[in-house]
Amino acid sequence: MNIIFLDIDGVLVTRNSVKYQFLHQPQSDIIRFSRRAVNNLNKLIKWTGARIVISSTWRLLYTLDELIVKFKEQGIKGEIISTTSIIHYAVEDDTPRGKKITDWLVDRSDVDQYVIIDDDALADCIQYHPYNCVNTSYKDGFASDGKLEEALKILTG
Repeated sequence: MNIIFLDIDGVLVTRNSVKYQFLHQPQSDIIRFSRRAVNNLNKLIKWTGARIVISSTWRLLYTLDELIVKFKEQGIKGEIISTTSIIHYAVEDDTPRGKKITDWLVDRSDVDQYVIIDDDALADCIQYHPYNCVNTSYKDGFASDGKLEEALKILTG
C-alpha cells in the first residue's frame, strides 16, 4: 500500500487560493483548496493508488469523519484512512511531525512506499524521512507539476 502523509495549509490551501476566495467569495465560511493542488493530488492518487493519512494540524480541529466530508466537498477522490497521532491539548505538543509519522508507520508492514507532502517538511520531517519529503510553499502548495513529479518519483521508487 502507498501512503500520502498530507499537510493541508501550504499544500492544498495556498496563498493564491485564499486570495482568490477573498476576492470572489468573501462571505464564504468554507476554506477553499487550490484547484490545481487538488487536481495534482487526484492525479497522484490515481497513478499510484495511494491512500491519505492526514498529518496536518487540521486533525486537531476536525474528526476523521469531518475531514473525509471536507475532502469530498473539495473534489478529492482519494481515501483518507487515518490521521497521525492526536494529542488532546489546545496547542499541539512539541513532537516533530516527522516523529509522529514514524510512530504511525511502526508495525504497519503493509506500507510499500510513502511520501510526505508538507510546506514545512525541511524543518519538521526531513530529519526523520530524508528521502520521502516533498517540500511545498504556501504560495503555490502542491499546484506545481514539479511537486507532483517529485511525489510520483518517491511513491514509484
